[in-house]
Amino acid sequence: MGIPWERLGLTRFSVVHRGDSLLFVDGSPSPGIDPPADLPIVVYDPDDLPPDRDGYLVRLFARVLAPTLPGYRLQTVASHYRVPLDKGGEPEAIGMVFAALIEEALGLDREIIDVLSRLVPPPLGELFSRILPLPIPSPDVAPNPPSPAGGRPDRPVPSLEEALGPDGIIARNHPSYEFRPGQLDMARRVAARFEEGGALAVEAGPGTGKTFAYLVPAILHLIGNGTARVVVSTRTKQLQEQLYWKDLPFLTSILAPGLKVALLKGRNNYLCLRRWEALVAELSGSLDRDRLVLLAPLVRWMMETETGDIEENRAFLAAPGARELWGMLADSPNHCLEGICPYLDDCFSVRARRRARAADLVVVNHSLLFADAATGGGILGGYTHLIIDEAHSLEEAARKAFTAEISRRIIERFADELVSQRQHRRGWFRRISLPPDRLRSAIDTVASLRTAALRLFPTAASLLQPSQRGAIRPLPGVMEGLEGLGRELHRLEVELEGIKEGIEDPELRKEAEGQIETARGLFEVVERLKAGPDGETVHWFEREGEDLSLRVTPLEVAPILASTLYPQLKTVVLTSATLSLGGDFDFLSRSLGLAGAFPEIETGIVDGPFSYPGRMRVCVPTFLSSVSEEPEGYAAGLADLLTRLQTAVDRKGLVLFTSYRMLNAVRERLPSSVNVLAQGIDGGRGGLIERFRRYQGGIFLFGTDSFWEGVDLPREELELLVVTRLPFPVPTDPINSALAERYEENGRDPFSSLSVPQAILRLRQGVGRLIRTGNDRGVVLITDGRIISKEYGERFRAALPVPVETFSDPSSLVEDIAGWFAVRPPVSAGKYDRD
Repeated sequence: MGIPWERLGLTRFSVVHRGDSLLFVDGSPSPGIDPPADLPIVVYDPDDLPPDRDGYLVRLFARVLAPTLPGYRLQTVASHYRVPLDKGGEPEAIGMVFAALIEEALGLDREIIDVLSRLVPPPLGELFSRILPLPIPSPDVAPNPPSPAGGRPDRPVPSLEEALGPDGIIARNHPSYEFRPGQLDMARRVAARFEEGGALAVEAGPGTGKTFAYLVPAILHLIGNGTARVVVSTRTKQLQEQLYWKDLPFLTSILAPGLKVALLKGRNNYLCLRRWEALVAELSGSLDRDRLVLLAPLVRWMMETETGDIEENRAFLAAPGARELWGMLADSPNHCLEGICPYLDDCFSVRARRRARAADLVVVNHSLLFADAATGGGILGGYTHLIIDEAHSLEEAARKAFTAEISRRIIERFADELVSQRQHRRGWFRRISLPPDRLRSAIDTVASLRTAALRLFPTAASLLQPSQRGAIRPLPGVMEGLEGLGRELHRLEVELEGIKEGIEDPELRKEAEGQIETARGLFEVVERLKAGPDGETVHWFEREGEDLSLRVTPLEVAPILASTLYPQLKTVVLTSATLSLGGDFDFLSRSLGLAGAFPEIETGIVDGPFSYPGRMRVCVPTFLSSVSEEPEGYAAGLADLLTRLQTAVDRKGLVLFTSYRMLNAVRERLPSSVNVLAQGIDGGRGGLIERFRRYQGGIFLFGTDSFWEGVDLPREELELLVVTRLPFPVPTDPINSALAERYEENGRDPFSSLSVPQAILRLRQGVGRLIRTGNDRGVVLITDGRIISKEYGERFRAALPVPVETFSDPSSLVEDIAGWFAVRPPVSAGKYDRD
């Protein structure tokens, strides 16, 4: 069946792009004919629309029908729909993409088309309305083959050598696999610990192949042990998804077909179908109908996705305002109706948790791991073996997970959910079928709660020290404000209890319980803040723009992990590229409480395949001013050095800062001739990395904290790495300050025992950005002279992969680096995965 252009009212239309127009007749281009002015207009972006004319927006059309594409540039969308895009042929490509989208829409379930016709503005919404009554073409699709039966395979368990060896199962099935002795060494350590129990901390640098080194023994152990269950936890969702969608499907297909594997994220990653229906109804009947189009990319996706995980839907997440709407759509414990929800059978979050609890191996992130530990295994169920990848970040993740927080933004969001101050939202109280006089007192309490927050947070912001982060002192104005806020939260909790008793509808009663839990939880945070630190917690604040957050954070996480996470485990494996200090794992073991939890703790470093000498140099310019004592002179000197480097070397460089202040100071001093992308100036992390990756020629990427790890730019994508300052923790940071006091109380020097180890591990993470594959080569510049001049500098130098070289003047440094790059590197013996 072809496209019924006449029934769609599109027998003829005009594609307009950057002033050019092209006539289409029955879906085919007709070049050389000027389109009449009264024809329907098709454009890719709204900017191409003539004044006072509506048109079909192809980018919006693509975002609605293909919401999981990696981007929505014309080139990306045209490639997806297999439309050729030649230079100068954009109008024809736009018309052909428009036709491909219509053809796709004609084949969609009419429930999808019906919802889109109500969410998308005209004329595209009208096009969906015209598609609605048309018959759906019959697909010519072969029947799906039957799914393999679930369960663990009944077959002999291969040995690690048979799986990972040079002629093993993986080598025979993976075209780019190469045998790595370090990978097999690590796999043997993991397998032994799985059999014998206990803790293993293994450091494995880039190229080791540590992902397969822990997944393969885990899978083989599961094959041979029917009662075992494995959880793999990662720091980032990106690695979580790589494991689940790429590595595990390959490994299970060749080693253990039918092994049950699941991916689970926190509940706020999953769409709640009940909240979706409520929000669509609310916006449809409000003055804010324009926001409905933001929901359009969710329609087809939510009816076809297997997971309901919003990270799949890039079109929705990229839209301005989408994050705010997602807060009204995501699953949440305090909004869940549980067993009485009418959407329970189709609930994405419930299905994900059921799959996880039934799986042999579950992939989670650190945040969810600790949420499960806090509930006594109520999310994941029982498991016996835990693998923690990116374990260098586990302490920080645990501290964050067990932090309690309150802010004016949090209070306002809760108050607005009950009694909205926005015209386009009704608020929860308006949905309850109770007489107004029954709600009047509660509505007044919400207003009083807002007033109490308005008093507390600006007062606290003015009384507390003016830094971005700091300890909360028991100042009278702050304590009085907390008292008032706590009083109103408790009063609201009582009011909500009374309202709940008057509600007959079971769904609304369940919702009321969630609102009560929210009020009670906020009240408990206020009570903890009022009580002050108890010796095991630190009370601190952080300014985020205009908002002030007040937080309670555990000082040490080791006791929490020892009581909530470790008791159920037979085995825990921790791995990362940076776990030790010169081969010593005591800092890790102490901070995570491993020593008291496991009778046996094995540690080890697995050698990676990379040969750093000849491929990496670490240079220290001693001619720069002191970064700590003369910051202005240092910034000027660094800007001059970077300018010289780009002129002479013309390579891509990542410049790592520890503060935005210094980043901005150096950026301001660079001449306009220097190519640079700066975090906070030229965009956010993800967009900057992508622009940096695509750039042809020499350019610097300036980044702060988030760029020190998780940045993967192999080969010519990154050949210079500049560390502008040794990454010591900020001594005035409230958590670090409290930890330092604890160290002093225990008779230990906080600088050498805490600050230096933290900074060394951080430096190793930053330097690790440079060499990611066997074919990488590059230069590290550490422009903080303390690595040479201070006694503790020896500990930093010893942690680096190659010896440090010093240079006393900029000319010799730049000439030396330029000459080194001019020599072709030796050919690598092999190609290795970057993990």
